[in-house]
Amino acid sequence: MGDTKVYEKIFSIHDQTIGTLRSLHIPPFPNNYKKYFDEIFTAQADASLIKAQEKNASALETHEDLSRYLDIAHKSIASFVETHADISHVAEMQERYINKVAEDGIVRCANFVDGLSELGKNMSLELKKAQQKIDELTSELQETVLQLTTDPLTRVTNRKGLIDDLNGAIEAGENKSLPMVLLMIDADNFKRINDEHGHLAGDKVLYFFAQSIKSVIRGGDKVYRYGGEEFTVVLSRCDREQAFEVADKIRSKIEQSHLIYSGKTIKMTVSVGATMHHAGDTYDDFVGRADNALYRAKKEGKNRTVLFD
Repeated sequence: MGDTKVYEKIFSIHDQTIGTLRSLHIPPFPNNYKKYFDEIFTAQADASLIKAQEKNASALETHEDLSRYLDIAHKSIASFVETHADISHVAEMQERYINKVAEDGIVRCANFVDGLSELGKNMSLELKKAQQKIDELTSELQETVLQLTTDPLTRVTNRKGLIDDLNGAIEAGENKSLPMVLLMIDADNFKRINDEHGHLAGDKVLYFFAQSIKSVIRGGDKVYRYGGEEFTVVLSRCDREQAFEVADKIRSKIEQSHLIYSGKTIKMTVSVGATMHHAGDTYDDFVGRADNALYRAKKEGKNRTVLFD
């Protein structure tokens, strides 16, 4: 469903919601509006509209995560300034002490050396305290970044991580053709799994997909949960033949595996679209071409691999 159709569909549901509230003489406060909008949305939304809603929710979550990230960064800066203010304070104290020493030569010289020694000790202590604070904040910041880019269900990197990684690689490549391949992997008939076995089984299947993909790819390659039942893989140092071989190995492994859930066997297949990186590719170019390859794999009967140049 294109953006225009999504827009029209959402506004149709909005109009129905307002009409329902008006006919029932219910004021359109946010909680009342949300209740009736959600009911109408659930009754009328198709798969494309639900996917658009998930993307919108993901964008909101990313915004909230970014706010948390910035809060941590502010905390780091404030602590660093505070710590270095302590160090400056120690230095000022020692300078005042040295300036008060008697004027006579030997005593003043001895006290001056003692003062410098004490200054060194205090500065060393404050620097250790500063480093400890910086190490603690660095660890906290790294943990926050990891949470921002990890999918909690499958424990692989999420779409935000994919965007960061691909944009970084493309920028570093300086418009050169990179030996990098992008795979788009989508579960076939995933709705049927949810309908027949329940959503908990569906969650198990997604986790199984992620781990199966990880077991096939090399250590330097990376798997991401793109959204819903769709995953992406970035293969580095890879040519066309190797790309197809890895992609079809993933497809074959999942086809030949059988997941047991609540005593029942769940059979699964995936469709895979693959594309090579081209010189001058943007993130959207690269992902869009892989998505087109995946679309062809679905259209040609599913449970197959298509490499799209």
